Amino acid sequence: MKWVYLTPLLTGLLWPMTSDATEVYVVEAKGVDLTQGQALDGSKPLNLAVGQRVTLITNDGRTIKLKGPSSEPPAPDQEGANPDVVNSLKGLLKSREANTSSAGAIRQGTISFEQPDPWVVEIMHNGDRCLRSGEQIVFWRDSVETPSGTIEISPIDKSWSAHAIWPGKSDRLALPTSLSLQDGQVYTISLSEGSSTIKIHVIPSNIRSQPAQAAWMLEVGCDPQAKSLIGKLD
Repeated sequence: MKWVYLTPLLTGLLWPMTSDATEVYVVEAKGVDLTQGQALDGSKPLNLAVGQRVTLITNDGRTIKLKGPSSEPPAPDQEGANPDVVNSLKGLLKSREANTSSAGAIRQGTISFEQPDPWVVEIMHNGDRCLRSGEQIVFWRDSVETPSGTIEISPIDKSWSAHAIWPGKSDRLALPTSLSLQDGQVYTISLSEGSSTIKIHVIPSNIRSQPAQAAWMLEVGCDPQAKSLIGKLD
């Protein structure tokens, strides 16, 4: 299997991990000088002015949302704060599914398929997909009966494209390490079965615990992957 592509991509940024701290990680920040993936000491006050907002996750899988004015520590007592992380994450998943169902609409990230592995990138549906920083990307399709065919991937601006043959009777296809997908970018993927549009979210390398990774996935809309990962936490 040979991939042919034009423009090489840059690798994602890695964020350093602070030591000896009750760590929380920035998922989203508005109006405040914090970067996605940045590690903060959760036991220290986080000063937010009016209009500033921040979403954080903890190693034990909690999600913390703060808005200004505030000067409270986001996680003053991490130990024992979430003794049943699996049920908590499952409850959040069920709530999201119920909200989507009641709205009568399919949004990006809605659970509409089951993944065999949380870290494969499903490419037959539109939506958000999560990757771990620095790891090889593996595409997945829920079919092993499809004959060999061409797969093509390109960013939404069509600045480059890459294509390869996807062997028949195979549900997975590993991308070469030279072909990385960038955080926050939207890509179009075309196969003989159709095309899809996916948005990539790269989980920073310093977020190592599986509960924290699952919480991150839920926050950015990678619900099917989060469901698969939460299932492995049982």
